[in-house]
Order: sequence, then C-alpha cells, then structure tokens
Amino acid sequence: MSDCGNVQKVFVPSAKEKAAVKKQSISSVEITDYAAEKIKHFIQKDGKSVDDYGLKIQVVNDGCSGKSYTMDLSDIKSAQDNGDKVFSKNGAYIIIEKLSYLFVLGSRLDYTESLLASGFQLTNPNVKKSCSCGSSFAV
Repeated sequence: MSDCGNVQKVFVPSAKEKAAVKKQSISSVEITDYAAEKIKHFIQKDGKSVDDYGLKIQVVNDGCSGKSYTMDLSDIKSAQDNGDKVFSKNGAYIIIEKLSYLFVLGSRLDYTESLLASGFQLTNPNVKKSCSCGSSFAV
C-alpha cells in the first residue's frame, strides 16, 4: 500500500452546484459605497496601504446554527496567491476566502451604524436559517 501523506483535498463543484451558480447569474459580492469608504478608513487607521490590503471575509464552523463569519484586514497579494476571490469598489477591496466563496456568492456588504452597535453587515441570500441571537447561520 502506498503512502498518501502528501495528498491534498481539492474541492470541485458538482454539476448541480455549477448549474445553480450559472442560474443565479451572480458572479460577485456587492459592496456598498459606505462599506467601501469604511474599509479604506480602517485600513488607513491601521497604518496600512489601501492598495495592498482589504477586508477578508471567511465562513467558519461556529455557533448554534453551524456557521459564522470572521472579518479582518488581510493583504491582497497573499490572498491572490492562496486562490481567494478579490472584489473592489471605489478603491476598496474585499477578499473572500476561496472555500467560503460559494457560501457568500450574491451577498451584499454594507456598514451600519446605530446607537447599540456599528459594523460590517453581510446580507447573504444563501442563508436558510439563523440562530436567535443572529451570530450564526446555516446554508
């Protein structure tokens, strides 16, 4: 028997998944003008270049509904080298981790401010249910 120690998993979408993506005819994640402005603000506040950094969004296994989002600043070059998806608007970039892309396809990123909380909000049409506190979701 051979040693399979260097085998890497490759995720290839099934014909059904490819058809669903084509049927939606959505090829990106929408970024609002205000979200783009805030992404640039936070990158500059962190002392980084808006040409080299973006907001990275990743879907992780977490929470009572099964999945949640993580968001942080990441450099675009490393993201592209890893095969992550990069989208831009008005000079601001968002990076979608490659395995998370199908989970957020067709989503809309906005920045909201209220008396109780402020932050980036991802409106995701793929979410089938979410927990009562709103911190996790299922697709």
